[in-house]
Formats: sequence, structure tokens, C-alpha cells
Amino acid sequence: MHVTETVQSPEKMYFELTQFLYREAALLDAHDWDGWGRLFTPDGVYWVPAARDQVDALNHVSLVHDNALLREIRLSRLKNGDASSLQARPNSSHLVSNIIVAASDESLGRYTLHSRFVVAQYASWGTSTLHGGYSHELVRDAVGELKIALKKVDLVDVDGPLGDVLIIL
Repeated sequence: MHVTETVQSPEKMYFELTQFLYREAALLDAHDWDGWGRLFTPDGVYWVPAARDQVDALNHVSLVHDNALLREIRLSRLKNGDASSLQARPNSSHLVSNIIVAASDESLGRYTLHSRFVVAQYASWGTSTLHGGYSHELVRDAVGELKIALKKVDLVDVDGPLGDVLIIL
């Protein structure tokens, strides 16, 4: 059987990509750690650079640089709440906006998205707000589902004191 590939209209593609980012934010706010983990490719990376304009995570210190194993450890910690800082389960509210499709190759199923975010984090000690930009490298898997190959989080105030970040950004 021959399967014909269909190319989506730019509007449908943009809608699907933005819905993916909104769904990711909803999974994080709902503490659906397993659902969020399944959004990644097997070799996907979650990266939060420790410096403005940091170009790589291997030759510089990062706040977070999680491959699949480290991401699973982080998610297990969040699910179990073993850390004293997680005893009173932190809550979050992710707002994603200004989504731009920076690159798109439908034939390869690869997309680069840039967006802005505001995340409110509440823990027993109070509320804090984090701001910045996301870069998502998305790919289609074998069944056509979008997956995260790379999620990079650039914090606006990365050069200053961040306080405790108890959530996934």
C-alpha cells in the first residue's frame, strides 16, 4: 500500500505547533510528569543555560541539561516529593505567547519554534515569577506525532539571583 504524504497548509501547521506548546504547558501545570516526559524523543534534551547567549551545554555549566536518564530522575523526584523543598507540592501557571515558527521542513518533519513565557511558581514560602524565551526543536516520530528533540529555556534574569526553581519551566 502506498501512503501519500499530505502537506498541511501553513495555517494548519501553525495551529498544530502552537497547540503542542499549549498542551506541554498544561501538562506541566497539571503535574502530569509522565505525560510531559512522553513528549520527548528518546534522545531529547531539556536545557536551561546558566548564562545569557550560552551556545552549548557541554563546554559550559548549565542550570539544567537533562538527557532522557536525567529527565527521568528529575521527574521521579517531582512525582515522589522526597525532597524537603517539595513537601508542600509547588504549583505553577505557564503562559506561552509570541510563538514564531523560525524554521520548518515538512518533508523531514522538523520544526524550530521560538516563543516567550511567563511562569508563576507557588511554594510554601510564596510566589515567584520567571520570564524568558523557549526554543523548541520538534520532530515527527514514526507515527507522525510531534516530539521534542530539544527544549531550551533562556531566562531573562539568568545573570541575577534566581531563587529556588522547584518546577519544570
